[in-house]
Amino acid sequence: MEPGVVFNATPATLADLHFPTSSRGQFFNLIKVGNYAEGLAADELHLTGSMEPSEPYEAGSADVYIYVRTGSGTLHISQQGFQERIGPAPEKLEVTEGTAVHIRSQETFYVSDASALELFMVKVPDATGPYARKQLHASSHFTRSVQQGLSAAGSATGNREYEVLFDAESGSSGATMFVGFIPPSGAPAHYHLYDEICQIVKGSGQLQTGSIFQPLSVGSTFSIVPRFLHSVINDTSENLWILGTFRPEGSPAAAYYPDGRPAPGYEEQD
Repeated sequence: MEPGVVFNATPATLADLHFPTSSRGQFFNLIKVGNYAEGLAADELHLTGSMEPSEPYEAGSADVYIYVRTGSGTLHISQQGFQERIGPAPEKLEVTEGTAVHIRSQETFYVSDASALELFMVKVPDATGPYARKQLHASSHFTRSVQQGLSAAGSATGNREYEVLFDAESGSSGATMFVGFIPPSGAPAHYHLYDEICQIVKGSGQLQTGSIFQPLSVGSTFSIVPRFLHSVINDTSENLWILGTFRPEGSPAAAYYPDGRPAPGYEEQD
């Protein structure tokens, strides 16, 4: 993982995942754990057709938060090590643009009947490690999927807003996933106390880290570690939508300026 470095799905990030010969699919490892213990990671799947049911995507010792950037398809979700002949039938879930899905630790999934499907997936280590254990919050009923655009937006820094997709109220004890809506603006450098992976899902702009400016467009992905100063700038005439997944679970508005002052729109919680 390289904080503040923008990655895009390119041949350099292609990974090995098998598809039937009748399908067209690509699988990308965008952000890897690297030298971070219990680090966040991000993958992306582009698919028309189906995955091999015998070679599903495995959550392993992590929760996986999925966002459908475009397209449609059917997810088949099972416990790790599922075998069709002896296990229960997989849970089926129809997904389309804007669908967010929570895959729990030790579950697997494969995709069938995909049409121009683009999935973005963030892996958040579960409570098997000491850091993750200490970040867990009490959560209520588990929610498998939500459709972005159906919940009320909250306020963040300045005139920015966000929509929470998953948090403790929907059974996500270890992380929050949200979509932030950034109007045309430039924002001062700020930092968070959580670690986060972000992807641009609509619009374009720039990521500023110190004196470095990197272009952002749909599919641009980057990680932010605690106390890392940064700014997402929308220098266009259209709103920029940014998908963020961070831990520990909490408010997307929790931001601070370099001198430690909470950013406007955020009241520090005890």
